[in-house]
Amino acid sequence: MDPELQRLLLITFAAAVVADLSMVFGVAPFFFVKDMSARVAGAFSAAAAGMMAAASLVQLVGEGLDRAPGLQAWEVAAGLAAGALFYWLAARWVRSNRDFDVASLRKTGGSRALLIVAAMTVHSLPEGIAIGVAFGSREEALGFAVVSALAVHNIPEAIAITLALRAGGVSTKACIGWALFTSLPQPLAAPFAAWFIWIFEPLLPAGMGFAAGAMTYLVVDELLPEAFESTSRTAVAMAFLGGVVGMIVLGRLVGM
Repeated sequence: MDPELQRLLLITFAAAVVADLSMVFGVAPFFFVKDMSARVAGAFSAAAAGMMAAASLVQLVGEGLDRAPGLQAWEVAAGLAAGALFYWLAARWVRSNRDFDVASLRKTGGSRALLIVAAMTVHSLPEGIAIGVAFGSREEALGFAVVSALAVHNIPEAIAITLALRAGGVSTKACIGWALFTSLPQPLAAPFAAWFIWIFEPLLPAGMGFAAGAMTYLVVDELLPEAFESTSRTAVAMAFLGGVVGMIVLGRLVGM
């Protein structure tokens, strides 16, 4: 194997593992507090949504447009549409198939807990693809920016998972395992996506669009509605913009 490709895959996998492990920070507070304020959880979701939106539309799409200028920008646009469609189909499948179980979670936490874990696991797949595409572009700064956004996003996601599972009787210790499980597709999919982009580099603009489309759909379909249900519109707007600004600043710092 090409040494440079081997290094790329190792870095991609390690970064995706770090993003997965960030789930622990969302579960850990529940060892010390019985419940977390819905407003705090909603603000976390809104901030994560802002970071993911910036990583998707500013960094991934921006880099894709730089690589496919002029009329070639249709590749990025087609990738955006395909990524959004992929996420929609995956989420629809999970919501319509309620008859399967995973490690007896339906028995211990109820059908709602199982559905949440399944949905979170499926939507981690495009996130893993986003990490792989970003690193596969051979722009490590972009890769670390995307990983940072997803790591922050995983914290409120872990909070949501823990709240749902604890309500169904699942222990906090078990919640850590389930939270890590839901993000497992990130380190599994990221190296394959990076390898694919390495081999088929001309598809990189479309791949960046695909990753951005899937993440943007996730922001609009899940994170923002969840935030609006939990806290005020003003708090959501402020947290979202804070996430956008933080992601842009972080991207600049990493790029330096």
